[in-house]
Amino acid sequence: MQDTFTQKETPQAGHRPQLKQLLLNVALLSVTIISVAILGWLNRTPWWGWILALSLLVGVAVALVRLRQRPLLLRTGAWLLGTALTCATIVLAYPPPDTRVAGGNNPSPSTQVSTREGLVQGVTNDTRKVEIFAGIPYAKPPVGALRWRAPEPPDARDEVLVADRFSAVPVQATSTFSNRALSRILDVPLEETLLNPFAASENSLTLNIWRSTAPITDNLPVMVYIPGGGFKTGSGSLPLYDGEAIASRGDVITITINYRLGVLGFLSHPELAEESGKDTSGNYGILDQIAALTWVRDNIASFGGDPKRVTIAGESAGGESVCILGASPLSKGLFTGIIGESGACMGTVGSTAKGDQFDERETAEVAGRRLSERLGGATPDEMRAMPIDRLLDAAAKLDSHWRPSVDGNVLPKPPADLYAAGLQHDVPILVGSNADEASLALAAPPEINVDEYQSTARRTYGDLAGRYLKLYPGDTPEQALDSSVQAQTDSVMTRAMLRWARFQTESGQSDVYLYFFSHTPPEDGLQHFGAYHGAEVAYAYDNLGADHDADYTNTDYRLRDQMSSYWVQFARTGNPNAPTLPRWPSMQIAPDLAMEFGEDGGHVAHRPRADAIDFWMEYEGPLS
Repeated sequence: MQDTFTQKETPQAGHRPQLKQLLLNVALLSVTIISVAILGWLNRTPWWGWILALSLLVGVAVALVRLRQRPLLLRTGAWLLGTALTCATIVLAYPPPDTRVAGGNNPSPSTQVSTREGLVQGVTNDTRKVEIFAGIPYAKPPVGALRWRAPEPPDARDEVLVADRFSAVPVQATSTFSNRALSRILDVPLEETLLNPFAASENSLTLNIWRSTAPITDNLPVMVYIPGGGFKTGSGSLPLYDGEAIASRGDVITITINYRLGVLGFLSHPELAEESGKDTSGNYGILDQIAALTWVRDNIASFGGDPKRVTIAGESAGGESVCILGASPLSKGLFTGIIGESGACMGTVGSTAKGDQFDERETAEVAGRRLSERLGGATPDEMRAMPIDRLLDAAAKLDSHWRPSVDGNVLPKPPADLYAAGLQHDVPILVGSNADEASLALAAPPEINVDEYQSTARRTYGDLAGRYLKLYPGDTPEQALDSSVQAQTDSVMTRAMLRWARFQTESGQSDVYLYFFSHTPPEDGLQHFGAYHGAEVAYAYDNLGADHDADYTNTDYRLRDQMSSYWVQFARTGNPNAPTLPRWPSMQIAPDLAMEFGEDGGHVAHRPRADAIDFWMEYEGPLS
C-alpha cells in the first residue's frame, strides 16, 4: 500500500515546482507587457516601434522558458535586463525631429521668383491654387561670431534656392518622452503647437510665403504673422499659423517668420553693448523681426505683393512683438497696420523676475553677467564658441530675463511711454483678447489656501485690497482658484489690450478696432478651458483643425468666416468693415464698445468686465 501511495503522489509533487515556475514566468512577462504598453502609449510610439518591442517581448518570453531550471536570481536578472531593453526600445523608438515639407501630399514646382539674393522656386499645394515658398533666408545664420549680433543680410546665390521645405525652427525645446507623456496625462489645448514636433537649429532665420496662383492686376497687400510662444518657443513652420487658406482667396499674400528665442535672442551683457558700436545689447529677436520686414519691403513686389501695404500680426509673444515694433524707431516705414492678439507691450519696467514685463537695461545686463559667472566667468566670445546645450543649461535658471528689455536702441523708452507720448508709428490697429486667457492653469491647478489668498491680496494691494477682494473673492479654495485665474486674465491680457487701444486713440490719428473672443471651441474634453489663450488663432487665420481635431459645427465655421474676413479686410484697407460683415465701430466712434466673437458670431457689445479692468488700469504695481 505504501508503494502504491508513493507512486500515485510523486507525479503531482513533481508538477508543483513546474507550475510555480510557469506562474512566475507568466507574472513576470505580464509585468513586462503592461510596462511596455503604458510606456508606448505615453510615448506615442509609432507602429515600427511597437514591432521592435514585440520582437524583444518574444525574446524575453523565450529566455524565461529556457532558464526555467536555472536559479531564481539568474532568471530574475535576465528578466530585468530583457524588460529594461524592451522598455528602452519602446521609449527611444520615436522618429527624431525633422523639418516640415511644404505643399501637401502631391506638390509640384512653382514658378521661379527673382529676389535680391537670387532666384527662388517653391511648390504649389495639392489643389494648385497656392504657391508656397518655404524656408527663405532673410539673414545670415547667426552662428559662431554672429551669435548675439544684429542680423546681417543673407549672401547672394548663384544657384536657384529650392524652397520646398520649411527650415529648422529656432532653438527651443523639442519633443521628448517627458513632454509627450505629460501631454497624454494632462489634456491641454494646442498641444501639437506647444510640443514643437520639428527640428531646431540656430540656422533658422527664414520666412515662408504663400500666394495665390490666380492672375492679379495689381500687387496685393501683405500680412506678416509673427509667431508667439513666450519668446521661448514657436516658429513660422507650425500648421496653426499657415497662410495657405487665406492666401487661396487671392486677396492678400501671407508670410510667417522665425526669429531668435530665449537666451540666444535676448541676452544683454555690457561687453556685447561695448562691441556693438551702438552701446546696446539684447533684443536680437526683435532685430530679427525688423530684418525680416526689411527683406519683405525689398523683395515682396517680385512675389506680387505691395511693400506699401504690409500688416504685421501676432498672438501672445507675437502680439507683444508687433506692439514693440509699433513703438520702435528702428521699424519705421516697414508696415502700415498692426493686428495684436492676446499680447501687448503695456506692462511695467523694472525686473521680470519681480513681475514686471520688461527688464530695465541694468537689470538685463546683470542677468547677462550672472550667466557668464555660471559658465566660469566666460566672455561673450567664449560663450559664442560653446555648445548650445551647455549654454541653455546654464541659462535655464535665469529664464525670466530672456525676453525683450528696454535697451535704449530698439526701445529707447518703455513702450507704454512711447505710445502715451504719441511717438509710436501711427498706423491702424486691430487688437483684443480672449475671455479665459489664464485658464491653462487649470490643467494642473495649484492648491490654494483661503487665508493665504486673502492675506496675499492685502499685502500686495494695500488700500486697494478691499476692492480687489470684492472683484476677486476667495471665501473657499474653489472660489479663490477661480478668482486667481480671472485676475490673471484681466490684469495681464484684457487690461493690456485696452490700454494699447486707448493710447493709440488718444495720441494717434489712425483708427483702432477692439475685439473680445468669448467662444469656447468644441474640442473634446477641453471645454472647461473656455475661450483659452490662443483659441482665436485658428478662427482668425482660417485654420480650424490645424492643431486639434474637434466636432466643429456651423457656428464655428460661421465664426471662422467672419473673423478671417475681418482680418483680411483690415490687411487690405486698414479697416475691417465690409458690406457682408456686421458693422464694427472704431474706438474713436465708440470708446466703450468692442466686437465680441461669441457663440452667435460677431456682434458689438460693451467692453468686457469694465469694473475689473478699470481697477487694473488704475493699479500702479508690477504688471507683465
